[in-house]
Amino acid sequence: MGDRNTVSARNKSFQTLKEFEFYHGFLPREDLFCLLKYVGEFLIRVSEVDNDPHQKGKREIILSVVCECAPGETSRIQNIDEKEDEAQGKKGYEKKVRGKLKNVIVRRKNGKYLVEVARLFESIPQLIKHYRETPGKLNKISFILKYPIKQQSWEYNHSDVQQGKLLGEGAFGEVRAGTLKLKSGRIAEVAIKVTKGCSDIGKAKIKEMMKEARLMRNFRHRNVVRIYGVAVDEQPLYIILELVKGGALNTFLKENANKVEVKDKLNMCLGAGLGVEYLHNNQCMHRDLAARNCLITNDRVVCRFLFSLVKISDFGLSRLGVQYKLKTAMKLPIKWLAPETITTFVFSLKTDVFSFGVMVYEIFADGAEPWDGQTNAEVKVAVIEGRCVTFPKCTPDRVRKYFVERVFAKNPASRATMTEVVKFLQSCGATSGVSSTASQMSEVRVVSDSRR
Repeated sequence: MGDRNTVSARNKSFQTLKEFEFYHGFLPREDLFCLLKYVGEFLIRVSEVDNDPHQKGKREIILSVVCECAPGETSRIQNIDEKEDEAQGKKGYEKKVRGKLKNVIVRRKNGKYLVEVARLFESIPQLIKHYRETPGKLNKISFILKYPIKQQSWEYNHSDVQQGKLLGEGAFGEVRAGTLKLKSGRIAEVAIKVTKGCSDIGKAKIKEMMKEARLMRNFRHRNVVRIYGVAVDEQPLYIILELVKGGALNTFLKENANKVEVKDKLNMCLGAGLGVEYLHNNQCMHRDLAARNCLITNDRVVCRFLFSLVKISDFGLSRLGVQYKLKTAMKLPIKWLAPETITTFVFSLKTDVFSFGVMVYEIFADGAEPWDGQTNAEVKVAVIEGRCVTFPKCTPDRVRKYFVERVFAKNPASRATMTEVVKFLQSCGATSGVSSTASQMSEVRVVSDSRR
């Protein structure tokens, strides 16, 4: 009976949390550094215990607060916006001070709540109220809950999301079509990645997905799949993405083999190229470029293939920076890799260019897998020796020559940049794929609505 009462009280506590405007659900600590910057800023979140097999599924209430630094200690908080920091000292702003982020478990003792051993409270609201008015100490470090951090523009509640038909499944969970109520009140069609519970796939997988979402929040380009945000107020967690109705590019190409004109294929190459160029201009390596990781809009139903947009998606392997060396062994798509990645496990913007070249082969080959009929071991040898895929006959001679000489160059220093590749494709007469002002305005309208 006692255990049942304890569980009931715990569930009631978690329901109470949702009433706080500063409640951020299962938001992982890696997302806190862009939210909590100055002394006194705080939020409440929850986390699942995963290091104790006897407490699988148990949730902890976490108080995340920026405390004063100890004497001689410097702030470790990253991603501080210098302009914002300077603004704190201007007229109309209260001067704020950077501090040290602390994550404290709100514990229970005899049915009461505490963060300091000597101070117990009947409820979480009472605990919050007390520390908003009176400083406390955590390991001799002073703290006060002065500035509550509200839900961000990219944070949604489950109640904002309506799930629809199943689009696909994976190790992480499933993808469903659905709708999202934007901050403006408008309804947007979306794709929803619905994760399995934390206890099912572990915190590591959740962190991986949230890292991908965190990276995608930086991007706004019509040739890059857009993320609306996340819904982590309860489980399962949702990653909310733009719905691209045409599906995967490789599937579309296979289903329409011998039907897509060369000019339209050039336009697809350019659309994808513009997306990759945008990522590179923002110092992001995709690291997994392939037709399977691109989506295509279904505008073609009305406007023919020429007006479909190709969008870069699947940022699970992506990294910010211009170079990255693999530290631990993992399964890699050998047939899309540059020679230096195969030999040294190094990824760079130039290895992305090489992979993009393989994707261009896929487009002209109607989605056929590169190096068809050859094993990964055979492909490794061929690529290291400087050989490349053989483009199909429909590929324009000028395109074939450029990609063999400039994109598949064995030496990355001799390899073209993504900007150079884009300029080349434009010189071949390729267009970005959008022709009507109406379609451009439609995209802009949704973006502006979601930012209000």
